[in-house]
Amino acid sequence: MLKVFIAEDEEIIRLSLRKQLAKLEKEGTVQFIGEASDGDMALSMMQELKPDLLLTDIRMPFMNGLDLARYAKEMLPWLHVIIISGYDDFAYSQEAIAIGVDSYITKPVTTIELIDAIKSSQKRIQQERERQNQPDQKNKLMHFEYYKEHFFHHLEKNGYDPSELIERQEKLNFNLLGQYLTVIYIKLPQQHLNEQSYQHLVLRLNEVFDSDKNVLPVVYDTLTIKCLVSGASEGKSMDKAYYAADILKYELLSMEETAFVIAIGNTSNRLTELRNNLLLTQQFALESLEPFNGKIIQRADTLNVADAGFVLPNKTVLNLNQQEFQVTELINTILQGLETENGFSSSSAYQTTQYLLKFLEKLNTNQGRKVLAEYQEADLVLISKTPSVFRLLLEVLLTAIKNGLKEKSYQKKEQEHPVVTAVYKEILENYSDPNLSLQVVADNAGVSQTYLSTLFSQSKGKNFIDALTEIRLDHAKELLRETDLLITAIAFEIGYNDPNYFSYLFKKKIGVSPKAFRNSQNK
Repeated sequence: MLKVFIAEDEEIIRLSLRKQLAKLEKEGTVQFIGEASDGDMALSMMQELKPDLLLTDIRMPFMNGLDLARYAKEMLPWLHVIIISGYDDFAYSQEAIAIGVDSYITKPVTTIELIDAIKSSQKRIQQERERQNQPDQKNKLMHFEYYKEHFFHHLEKNGYDPSELIERQEKLNFNLLGQYLTVIYIKLPQQHLNEQSYQHLVLRLNEVFDSDKNVLPVVYDTLTIKCLVSGASEGKSMDKAYYAADILKYELLSMEETAFVIAIGNTSNRLTELRNNLLLTQQFALESLEPFNGKIIQRADTLNVADAGFVLPNKTVLNLNQQEFQVTELINTILQGLETENGFSSSSAYQTTQYLLKFLEKLNTNQGRKVLAEYQEADLVLISKTPSVFRLLLEVLLTAIKNGLKEKSYQKKEQEHPVVTAVYKEILENYSDPNLSLQVVADNAGVSQTYLSTLFSQSKGKNFIDALTEIRLDHAKELLRETDLLITAIAFEIGYNDPNYFSYLFKKKIGVSPKAFRNSQNK
């Protein structure tokens, strides 16, 4: 059954397309699942509805059909697209070909043309699936899955040097070089994912992500799924991670797997931090108090390496924010943690040094700054290769960190930082402004966006967007309980220009749709 979504700004044409689709629905080959009158609205609805086929006009308000097709195919890698345009324009058709659309048909669209185009897309999808199910192809995919398992296993156990990772980039068909990398980890309870569902999921994820060099998933028969996501910037990597997590969630739910937790880790552009981020994300998922209810959880939007901690080769986690320590005892713990079956791990020693230096830099004390100024990168590489000298370096760094933590504890005040207080007040007063953003309030406060983001999260325990969303949805719940305003009007009232996006966000955060929430309050 092919799920079809329509994006078209003219209502009469949408109606016509729906009527034409109805003929195929009677045959049981397609299912009409939704429509939108502009590209922006279509994109947010498609993220939740997950269509297989998009029928879209080119000229629409807010976002044209070609941009919609491009972004939607990035968000839903399996998506097929049919362009419907009132313009038989060579430039448009060339761009459509570059995006990878299946068909380009001009208005007025006849039933025969539309059915032919849809059946052509169905045939392509069927051929792709048949090709995957051929014994030779299946064996090839399973061998590739085992290779990915070996890659992740070695990454967890020993880590890779950056040069080794780059060497594996081509064989993995995954973008590593010069990218920001984000980790996704999925845990399922022990009774789930049998051999049949394991093979189905391997084949399905290959079908979904095969052409996407920014997503690398692996399915373990030990009821674990891990995934690396890459992006050209921190924001793009995290956005892609949420898209990938959403797709993974959808695929598990499609298999009637409802008990799982998807954890999204931190993002880094340093290959040397990849192993650490993978282990920390795994630990976060396994220690999470979230029940197995299909949730996507994130470690914390603003955690950096120093906040997140560091995992030694023996799986000991160093997180100096969370412990009182004696310098000598912690040195011994670190040195023991760096011992592997191959002896002292100099690469892990170097990475441990980087973690401690970043932690010291974050403390920003006079003693810390003096210590940081004493060591050059080349010195640190050499020191990390000699355990006895490395021990002396640990003593210097950990002493400076311990003194810095004491100094910070003396400086800490009970009251909230005045910048955060002012920003939170601005959110409360202006939450209904659709243009309110972190950049706007940072400019008003006279601080940088990055500084405010970190300061706000440390003070409030949540990031700016989560705080704004929480305030808006609290007011939405109040309006749903106490007024008869239309849901569209409530969306505008609390700062959302797109009512469909508001409904999507409300259901995602509250667990039910705005309409269902109102009905439950009126009983």
